[in-house]
Amino acid sequence: MKKLVLLLTVILSVGALKAQYCNPDLQYTVPGVYPDSATNLAVAYVGVPYSQTITNVVPVDTCVVVLFPPCEVVPIDSIMVESVTGLPPGLAIISENELNLPFKYLGGTTSCMLISGTPTTPGHYAIDVTGTSWATVFTLPQSQPFGVDYYYIDVLMPTGELELTSEDFKVSQNSPNPVKNYSTIEYYMPESAQVAIQIRNILGETVYNEVVNSARGTNRYQLDATDFSSGVYFYQFNYNNQIVTKKFIVNK
Repeated sequence: MKKLVLLLTVILSVGALKAQYCNPDLQYTVPGVYPDSATNLAVAYVGVPYSQTITNVVPVDTCVVVLFPPCEVVPIDSIMVESVTGLPPGLAIISENELNLPFKYLGGTTSCMLISGTPTTPGHYAIDVTGTSWATVFTLPQSQPFGVDYYYIDVLMPTGELELTSEDFKVSQNSPNPVKNYSTIEYYMPESAQVAIQIRNILGETVYNEVVNSARGTNRYQLDATDFSSGVYFYQFNYNNQIVTKKFIVNK
């Protein structure tokens, strides 16, 4: 009898365990997805193993306008991540307990996704995440599609060069970000030309601007934030009326 009880206990324990492929960052408690758009995903290097954890903090409830304002507070049942596109070749995404999409996250929980693998091709990769959120409204399940399109991964050569083969004008996210004093921005030029660089604060005020001569191919610009106070800023690169704007954070 004791052996039977022990055997059942072992079976139930094993059945209750789920494989855990990543660990969420528990410092985040406010509902949202982390890292955020300002921090973005870490830079990857060709031939170097890559690992990036994305922490998801799902709210317990939300406010929905049913017919007329004010809104009704309704519980969130779950968030379903159904599609992740644009990952660099060699990288794949899994969830905390699931290897294949869709990934399901219950309302009021903190979980994670993991992007990992070994990148094979340099370039700038924009990543799109789409899915459906489910909530109970007056005892009836209701769905709402969502999308996250601000993530990207820059895959560099082991030397740290962007080495983009496209003839398009491209600007990478500064690194490191957040920045204390200095940060580097890589950008690709299809030809030798001048680039106008402008930095604005969160109020839209220009705090710095200059015009730099740039060579064809990959260029590096050193962002000097030594005189900036802590906060959110935007840098804008303008080449031949092609404008790229990205957000960065100064943290003293």
